[in-house]
Amino acid sequence: MSFLLNRNPAARIECLHSLAKFIYAKFGSYQLFSLKSVKFKREEINIHQFCSLLTDSSLGIKYCPYKQNPLDDAGCSLTNGIDSDTTKSKEVSNTINALHALDFVYRDKNDKIKITPSGIRFANAEYGSEEMQSIIKHAVLNYGPIVGVLKQICRTTVEGETFNSSDIEVGYPNTEEIVNYNGRNVPLSSGSQADSNTRTRSCILAWLTAAGFIRPNKLPPLEVGECAHYKYKDFINQIHRGQKKYILVESIEFESRRHITKKPLDYKNLTKLISALRENNQEVVRESTIFYGEKIKNRRYAIAYFLNEAYKQNRFVSFDDLIGFFLANRDVFVITDNDLHSIIQNELNIADMIGIPFDIMEEDGKCYLKPLTGINIDEISSTAPTELINLLNKSKL
Repeated sequence: MSFLLNRNPAARIECLHSLAKFIYAKFGSYQLFSLKSVKFKREEINIHQFCSLLTDSSLGIKYCPYKQNPLDDAGCSLTNGIDSDTTKSKEVSNTINALHALDFVYRDKNDKIKITPSGIRFANAEYGSEEMQSIIKHAVLNYGPIVGVLKQICRTTVEGETFNSSDIEVGYPNTEEIVNYNGRNVPLSSGSQADSNTRTRSCILAWLTAAGFIRPNKLPPLEVGECAHYKYKDFINQIHRGQKKYILVESIEFESRRHITKKPLDYKNLTKLISALRENNQEVVRESTIFYGEKIKNRRYAIAYFLNEAYKQNRFVSFDDLIGFFLANRDVFVITDNDLHSIIQNELNIADMIGIPFDIMEEDGKCYLKPLTGINIDEISSTAPTELINLLNKSKL
């Protein structure tokens, strides 16, 4: 399953490299492992024996520089510890999700995890080498949100020009739907919160910097033979990166290279974790969004499905036909008929996060969507309902 990342430690590729080395040493090529099994435990083999960033303390022991106490049993900012984890496994889960997004591990819907051949190459490569740079550059393009963000940047910026990070849209779209729920008009909470988007954007920009596609404008360009992930590691490894201005170093035209996004967000992760919503203590907003959450995921999945089918067949998707399909199957996709065109226009923004960006074409007054990449349909479908998949497979859109 591919998740939308929103925690900062996983942005640090060097930390992920240390964890990959630990995972490969502990579990080898074939053994499945759990989230808990990679958490820090001082008395056992742990990530400290593979970490390149440990700091010396006055106590004569080395410790994670992102932890204040050398004796903290949390041990590692990526995973926290078996005996100390105030985040209730959120950190280690986000970290494994990051490794999955890069195709370094595979995490299935039952939370069983296994290192991949790409992960083994990542673990065995020397940090700072050209081999590592090639691995990182290839890996980030597996992840759906990276593909969408990079396409956003390349649409508005040419190589060597500066762009503002605040102009990049990430997260789940807000459909601005108002429903009648238990006799009250309630706005659905379908979009991401601003603080979550800030963390997601920061992680994506750090990965793109490590891969060499962009760089903060305050940092010097690469010299011949230098590797981006190593030259800019002090910036990437910061606890907080507040950089606003970046330079596009390398543009990429996905449509000319027949790119297939290997790790798009999967069906289950096409909305935020609705059960954990905190909307200023408005319980009715949480309840109504949970009630309609499946329809939101259904139509976001359908958008990705139809774009991918069009990409495979080298054709466009008619926006009017898409609306017509939703209306013909309103029990599956439609929450309210009020301003449905505007709602679906907002929903189309999910395509960037899934990793299947598109261009808008107009012909004879009609709107068409031209997908620029394809996606790994098995990944996005891994948690989708069979009935939904069958409905879309039978459609003629």
